[in-house]
Amino acid sequence: MSIIEKYRDFRSTINLRLFSLYLAIVLIIPAITIIIEYFVTVNPSFRSSLQVDLQDFHVYQLFTSSFVHLNFDHFLGNVTAYLLIAIYGLVLATIVNRKRLYLVLTKVIVIIFLIFGAVFALFNATTSYYAGLSGIDSALAGLLLLFWLMYIERMSGRSMRSYYGIVLAGILAMSAGIIARYMLLYPTARSFPLQFSLVAVTGMLVLAVLVYRHRFVDLYRVMQEFSWSSRLLTIAIVAIFWYFIWNLFPERLANSTRTVSISLHLAGMVIGILAGYLFMVYLDQIAYFSGEKEVISRP
Repeated sequence: MSIIEKYRDFRSTINLRLFSLYLAIVLIIPAITIIIEYFVTVNPSFRSSLQVDLQDFHVYQLFTSSFVHLNFDHFLGNVTAYLLIAIYGLVLATIVNRKRLYLVLTKVIVIIFLIFGAVFALFNATTSYYAGLSGIDSALAGLLLLFWLMYIERMSGRSMRSYYGIVLAGILAMSAGIIARYMLLYPTARSFPLQFSLVAVTGMLVLAVLVYRHRFVDLYRVMQEFSWSSRLLTIAIVAIFWYFIWNLFPERLANSTRTVSISLHLAGMVIGILAGYLFMVYLDQIAYFSGEKEVISRP
């Protein structure tokens, strides 16, 4: 089959116009961020005034702080993470035909974390500022895990609840990775609380793997029956989270003396999973979210 024939086959299978519409809605957040980054580049004084700054706090900063960054490197890293997580989530939502549900949940979680992140900075004694999309990225990463479960559920024909133990182990592994990376980057940060946290999280991870070991074996057997495309989609989520942890969180911001907040990112993932699941259960009962048009033509 020639390249042209493959493209025609793909074009006849995918409703690109409808998918492009959903993609455009997903890209609203990075579009806002790009516009703000342009304005603060033209007028640098806007950058500090739009962040949550306890030395010069204004209420509007609660709504602008997530869309402004400390510098271009900070902006580029956060927007890249957003695009990886959000677009991959849309792909999974398209496959399981829950695009409307995904779009609404992403916007709900963005609004929740928009306020949570800023309030977190206000009441955190060790934080004097708040800026950037990284908290929202973390929350959407938590939501992404839920849609990966929905994908596994569709492909295996088993309830997504069967795999909650695997998600728990995944969250613990990410938490241990984030704490360990922070300690490796900053030897001065190897304090007793962080060491204790790493040992505690690692212990819970080992316990979760032991308790849910049968689920891991079950998932492996299910994946053995997957097509190569399904296996690649599953491998992709591992790659995204690897990039998420080891290349972004936590790390000293480039060209800056400031560092990111471990606790805020962990809180983001928890919020994404809990809020995502609660709203998913409620919204999935509404006909509007289950009667949408398919983007993929199925045999």
